[in-house]
Amino acid sequence: MTKLHKHKIGLIPATFIGISAIIGSGWLFAPYHAAQTAGSASLLSWIIGAGLILLLALCFAEIAALFPRRGLTAVISTISHNKYFGFPFAIANWLGIVAVIPMEADATIQYLISLFPSMKSYLWVNDSLAPLGLIFSLVLIVIYCLINYWGVRSLTKANNAIAIFKIFVPLITAIIVIAVSFHASNFTAVDHNYMPYGWNSVFTTIITTGIIVAFNGFQSIISFSSEISNPKRNIPLSLVLSIVICLVIYLLLQVSFIGALPPSMLKNGWHQLDFQAPMVQLAGLLGLHMIMLILYVDAMVSPLGTALAYTGSSTRMLTAMSREKQVPRFFDHVHPHYGVSRRSLIFNIALAIVFLFSFRSWSSLAQILSLFHILSFMTVPLALVVFRKTVAPKEFTFKIIGGRLIAALLFIVFSYLFTIGHFSIVFELILLITIFQVVFIALQSSSLQSAGCAIKKCGLLFLYFYALTILCWLSPGHHKLQISEGNFFILTAIVAALFFFALTRTKVDAKHEITCPAT
Repeated sequence: MTKLHKHKIGLIPATFIGISAIIGSGWLFAPYHAAQTAGSASLLSWIIGAGLILLLALCFAEIAALFPRRGLTAVISTISHNKYFGFPFAIANWLGIVAVIPMEADATIQYLISLFPSMKSYLWVNDSLAPLGLIFSLVLIVIYCLINYWGVRSLTKANNAIAIFKIFVPLITAIIVIAVSFHASNFTAVDHNYMPYGWNSVFTTIITTGIIVAFNGFQSIISFSSEISNPKRNIPLSLVLSIVICLVIYLLLQVSFIGALPPSMLKNGWHQLDFQAPMVQLAGLLGLHMIMLILYVDAMVSPLGTALAYTGSSTRMLTAMSREKQVPRFFDHVHPHYGVSRRSLIFNIALAIVFLFSFRSWSSLAQILSLFHILSFMTVPLALVVFRKTVAPKEFTFKIIGGRLIAALLFIVFSYLFTIGHFSIVFELILLITIFQVVFIALQSSSLQSAGCAIKKCGLLFLYFYALTILCWLSPGHHKLQISEGNFFILTAIVAALFFFALTRTKVDAKHEITCPAT
């Protein structure tokens, strides 16, 4: 191995990787979409969403300290349960990460359209990218690929510079906007109510407006866990630092967006807001032309940093899945000099291009991605409880206090968030995962008996998926039964708790305890 391949990522670069992934195109769009959905109560959506992700990240950190593996996020439940149980989570996680890459390219082009209005008809048609816009987005995706192609060192150097820029631009923008125009009355402008659309809008905002998509960037740190120095210390610290820093930035942006709007724009409610490039258009309304120029630059830089992090993460996920025999071993070929599987990288970029041509706008991907992410999150609380039962206590170097209780609560809340998504999307997602699983079992099985054994290993999990689909169909607003929001949450919590108990049951045998690799 060369010296370059042994290059390790320290605490600050690891934190910057997380920040670069979390503050992407989300800050350019999410404050607008969140306000449009929940009004000023969108601030609660950010706090609740970030709180859930922070607890999830700490659970992740406990597992990553035990198993500092390349692409760990894709194989956690394969380690804790079995490859058939882990496969649907791995697929959901991997596809959700890959799909972010074209979304960031979409965001850059969507913002730059307002800079060149004469080109709009060539770049943007019927609320989606036109052929020329697709070509420009394709060029951006190739750039993301090339930077990752040259390995960890070029990636971390690029991310360090980009992350610093991405921290200060949103902060400065929020502070200046608040200083120039702030209408406190906007926070209760609709029906004289801070929460005009109820609690349901707060939770809906978390999954439909890009909040989950944004904070899911923390997984980039986990994916690099095998390349982070002193992982027992640096992984938890970098996770907490990146999430907290980004939460503060997003809250300031949300406050500035709500407070700066001319009160006359809210006379018909938050739902009537209509922006294409929200932050730039808001700066234009306030006459902040210098800020507009900076935002145009950031519309290229912020998505670039996020796309770089996600390109690297998805590459490591596919490599890890290959090592676990979930995908062909062809992808498990790490370059001896640059420390990255170029085969995995190129395949992911090709898949990202497919997503680009299938979903041609930022908003069309945000909701689908949120559901992919939430589904993949569910593996963490399940795995954590199993590891607590099966890993020798001496192996734990980092333990989250009250881990089992936190895991159960996270599983219940994520189950609830999944069920309040649009039924058509939930149904199609579960159907897609089922098809992938059937193909995987067919390819892995040599006989009907072995196929039956494989189905037994993941059957209960899929019963849970189908139960979530039925609950989504029964959820308020989807079904004529009109179950109240409170009763629906209780019903979902009971179902999720029962499945959580069933899916984490395991017989601990001292002779067959899971052992952790030396670090």
